[in-house]
Amino acid sequence: MTIRIRRYRDTDRKAVLAAFRTNVPDHFPASEEAWLRSCLDEPDGPLFVVVRDGELVGFGGYELSEFYDLATLVFGLVRADCHGTGIGRALLDYRLLHMAKRKLRPRWVTVDTHPHTAGFFRRCGFEDIARWPGGYRSGRDRVDLRFELSDAALALLRERAGTR
Repeated sequence: MTIRIRRYRDTDRKAVLAAFRTNVPDHFPASEEAWLRSCLDEPDGPLFVVVRDGELVGFGGYELSEFYDLATLVFGLVRADCHGTGIGRALLDYRLLHMAKRKLRPRWVTVDTHPHTAGFFRRCGFEDIARWPGGYRSGRDRVDLRFELSDAALALLRERAGTR
């Protein structure tokens, strides 16, 4: 499997929305599509897509805080038929490495997600910082996690990226 990760383009919109819909309702409620559309229309940070064999199979981005030593992951989704293939990990690692190159490299990276996907982030080195029963407007529970973008963590990410 050869994948390529690149910046999101407006021409990717339809494929990103289609990839999102493959994850409804198991990973996203349908109501979050409006937020995704807003994110695509007016991003607060860089957005990326994963392309495999000419097809868009993943999407995600991040936002950097100007005031805190913090970045927040935005979306991070892989087309449902590609779950478990390593694409999500590759996209996450790419985003972490990308933000580490920024002038305002954050110390902490946060993400909020549902309990059934929090395990993915834990396996990638994130730690729980909060649990919110019914924390999303959809009524789903929310888990907040963080990752310390330390020099040691970056060394591991670079090593892993070199093996792909």
